[in-house]
Amino acid sequence: MTRIPSRLLALALLGPVAAGCAGSPPRTVTPADPMASAEGAASAITAESARRHVAFLASDELAGRDTPSPGLEAAADYIARRFESAGLAPGGDGGAWLQRWTYEQVRLDREGAALRLEGPRGGASLAIGEQWFAFPSDQEVVGGRPLFLGPAEDLVTDFPAEASGRIVVAATGPQLGMELFGLVRAAADAGALGMVLLLDPAIPPEAIPTVAAQVERFPQPIPVAGVQASAAAELLAAAGVDPEALASAGAPAEIPGELQLHVPALRTTSTPPNVVGVLRGSDPGLRDEYVLFSAHFDHVGVGTPDAEGDSIYNGADDDASGTAVLIEVARAFGRLPEAPARSLVFLAVSGEEKGLLGSRWWAEHPTVPIERVVANLNFDMVGRNHPDTVIAIGAEYTTLGPLVRRVGAERRDVGLVAAPDPDPAEQAFFRSDHVSFMRHGVPALFLTTWLHEDYHRPSDEVETIDAEKLARVARLAFWTGWETAREPAPPRWNEGAWEEVRGILDASPF
Repeated sequence: MTRIPSRLLALALLGPVAAGCAGSPPRTVTPADPMASAEGAASAITAESARRHVAFLASDELAGRDTPSPGLEAAADYIARRFESAGLAPGGDGGAWLQRWTYEQVRLDREGAALRLEGPRGGASLAIGEQWFAFPSDQEVVGGRPLFLGPAEDLVTDFPAEASGRIVVAATGPQLGMELFGLVRAAADAGALGMVLLLDPAIPPEAIPTVAAQVERFPQPIPVAGVQASAAAELLAAAGVDPEALASAGAPAEIPGELQLHVPALRTTSTPPNVVGVLRGSDPGLRDEYVLFSAHFDHVGVGTPDAEGDSIYNGADDDASGTAVLIEVARAFGRLPEAPARSLVFLAVSGEEKGLLGSRWWAEHPTVPIERVVANLNFDMVGRNHPDTVIAIGAEYTTLGPLVRRVGAERRDVGLVAAPDPDPAEQAFFRSDHVSFMRHGVPALFLTTWLHEDYHRPSDEVETIDAEKLARVARLAFWTGWETAREPAPPRWNEGAWEEVRGILDASPF
């Protein structure tokens, strides 16, 4: 599984999607009982069909579906053909299935990256990607006397004025989370030239390569470096400073010596695809409103080999599983003899792993009026863990929450408990593509089956997916979307919820 085949299976089997595909044949509408028709449509969702989608999208031939990559293009082609066979109409640019978006890719230039301290006890340089990681920045090179400010957690809301014009140093706790981005913004706002984070000893040296690979594509307003604890001790030794003594000293505290931090950025531009299919609604009064179903079909590509030598990060659960649900829900709706009252948009986005970029592009360049989108159901990592539970992230914020819980309880073909967020402190409601649509006020619900030990590892393979559960998640999504598309009143935010969500979004890096 470590070898990338020279020819993609997807391209061999499917062929390219034409830019101006003519779309699906005319829909035949026959009188039928709506509930009976919906029952029949939902029954067409099967575990085997869902598993086949995951098996293709997460195959080694697609090489982890990085954004951009040939494997991503092959995945987009596959999804477009599934949408076409479901009877959807193309909803991308110019009547095509695809919407191309502009990706200005930024990554750290490791060859030019450097972290060095010249102090009274000599000089010390560290190895990028082994002893330290860095975010790229347009301020590629900074230098000066470092100033220690104490624990990082104390600085987000109270950054000292002494930071202006200095490279600041702070000590982190054992967890690096979303607060890191707020810390960097606070440092930049205070006029700091750059920031060096002394990582907690609980973060081992072997974690640095993984963290480095993740952060090197997120540019920051100032240069930022994170230094593993033993490497930090080596760096500070050149200044004649003991890390424990520094941690116990009052802050701010001068660190003797001259620190040089180089984090040059490399920039490239590409145009990855989103895939968009539309099912036009049947009610003249509601068909210009839209229910949006979404999932991301990208993953992280090829990376560091695991213990078995596997370097392909297949992304079966993340998020071939959600994409499979999206396809199956589209296929079920396409079987209805008459479409629901509201129109439906099925949106498969790329660039989620780069920072929700594809969904943000669609939200800012929507192919239907986004102010007419009344709800979003987003699927991300829905094929693992407890067989009878799906987590409805964000259920407490909108009327979609009670709806999905009721559907899960009443529909015997679903057999899933729509459980609440198990760890609200992680703020999972602000970490997938629905965030892009919520920024425009769209009520959203995020369905997931939560994290597992294979997350962002080569071991996230199709064999780990519970296909039967995947089919039941798709049925839950179908019935929730079916009722949302039929009800005269659209979903709404609960009292005070939108104000709370908007405040969190304003502080989010995504």
